Amino acid sequence: MMNRLADKDKRRQIIRAAVKVFSRKGFHDAKVEEIAQVADVGKGTVYEYFSSKTELFQEMFKTGMQFYLDNMINELKPGLSSREKLTRIARLHLRFVNSYKDLARVTMTENAYFDEDFRKWIWENRNRKIEMLRDIIDEGIKNGEFRETNSHAAALALTGALGALFSPVIFSGTKINTKEILEPVLDIVFNGLLTRD
Repeated sequence: MMNRLADKDKRRQIIRAAVKVFSRKGFHDAKVEEIAQVADVGKGTVYEYFSSKTELFQEMFKTGMQFYLDNMINELKPGLSSREKLTRIARLHLRFVNSYKDLARVTMTENAYFDEDFRKWIWENRNRKIEMLRDIIDEGIKNGEFRETNSHAAALALTGALGALFSPVIFSGTKINTKEILEPVLDIVFNGLLTRD
């Protein structure tokens, strides 16, 4: 039991070090030796847990994505309105990108190093996120909070709006201000551009 826990801790330690090194240097310039040094383990120890630098890079991304999805689920507290749930998810996305912008940039620009199976995993988890948003929108339609609409298209629109909004954070280091930017974008998503009679 203790050995399994120690293995898990060591693996997490290496992944945390990988985040620092890959974020700073990118995939190509990052060296396993440097990751080992930051993790305070030997280079051979890294290879005991990960067969290659590519596998470590992919596992780092996988861990981050799972962390994001777990946090997304935790935001969906019972008793919240559908609008509140979507707003919480948008704010979570903002916090996540502001906190991990270097890692987000590396994974967006260097995904050529992902193998086919891993690309499939990413696509499945992207769809999982879309379906979670769709379920919230369907719930809002059912309870009369949102008007009748194509919930899948609405989920894609929200995802696209958030993606466009956070690109400047990832590529220029700009921090998004919730009140100045995020809230107006959410207002457009929820209320549209048309004036009301």
